[in-house]
Amino acid sequence: MSDTRVADTLYRFITQLRHSGLRVDVARAGALQDALALIPARGLHAVFLAGRTTLCASQEEIARFDACFAQFFFSGERIEVEILPDPMATPLLQASTDLRRRDRAETDDDRDVEMGAASAQEILRRRKISKLSPDEQKLIERLIGQLRADVAVYPGRRRMTAKLGLVDVRRTVKAAQAKGGDVARLYRRIRRKRIRKRVLLLDISGSMAPFAPGLMRFGYAAYRCAPRRTEVFTIGTRLTRLTRCFDTADAEAANQNASYAVPDWSGGTRLGDQLKAFLDIWGQRGMARGAIVVIASDGWERGGAELLAEQMQRLRRLSHRVIWANPHKSTPGFEPLTRGMQAALPAVDDFVPGSTVHELDALIRLMGNA
Repeated sequence: MSDTRVADTLYRFITQLRHSGLRVDVARAGALQDALALIPARGLHAVFLAGRTTLCASQEEIARFDACFAQFFFSGERIEVEILPDPMATPLLQASTDLRRRDRAETDDDRDVEMGAASAQEILRRRKISKLSPDEQKLIERLIGQLRADVAVYPGRRRMTAKLGLVDVRRTVKAAQAKGGDVARLYRRIRRKRIRKRVLLLDISGSMAPFAPGLMRFGYAAYRCAPRRTEVFTIGTRLTRLTRCFDTADAEAANQNASYAVPDWSGGTRLGDQLKAFLDIWGQRGMARGAIVVIASDGWERGGAELLAEQMQRLRRLSHRVIWANPHKSTPGFEPLTRGMQAALPAVDDFVPGSTVHELDALIRLMGNA
């Protein structure tokens, strides 16, 4: 392989490492190239050992490097024995207990083995928050609490002085008059940026009970991104405002306050009634006007679907964008066949999943770009 192709391969590999979350700065990349220049045989074995030595600074980074190395050079399969220093060496991936060359006729089930080198957090980020042990649930809640994203902004009516923008004729003329008519400077101004309001309506009914704790943490994470421009409600058989419960820097205290405030955990689902209550009490006052509204629900509706459809259209006219997060959307073969989803979808701008930390992270970023 020519030096140009080797350099191109290394560049693409380093790019994939960065996309996987490994912090490969210019100094580390240069150290890798210097190390490879000192090794006579530049095989994959040399790239692997040099990369581990120069690019990784902790056990977690080593695990992530191993997983990315296997994905890039072996399409996600276990690393072949030839990459190891000797046949008795420790496998590079913790899931690779068999150091023999993999039989190409192996069953599909064997190919679905998860790579143990991926950190526990990375695995849990893609696991449904409804199917976790108590310890994993606590870790998931902490991961959700760490979600951060930019908030959506829009140009307001008021203007401010800036280096670029439209000429502020009034201020420019006034300054010129003070200097005898000599225009010494063109003052400019732009519109101030305002944070767009966000409203979260979280379904905590019986069908959503497995997802409710994670959604509550998600609501707190979204609130902490923009505390003065975010409102959080729960919907079930009653409408409960949780914004004041989340007005604390202590995530555990916020979660406990919210659990005391909600009287209808794991109850029935009357989405149309609760959405109407929200719009009558809060929405018409301006809370939903021009806001990004996120509804996290599976769409099960025990009330009238016609009422839900009517209120969703009403919400759509008031809000800037309506996002519906259904935790079952990412399930293979899922179709929105429930009466509630069928009634709501015509008024929904974005229909997204919301059952894992990875999906909730994508959701909160969508809110920031809306």
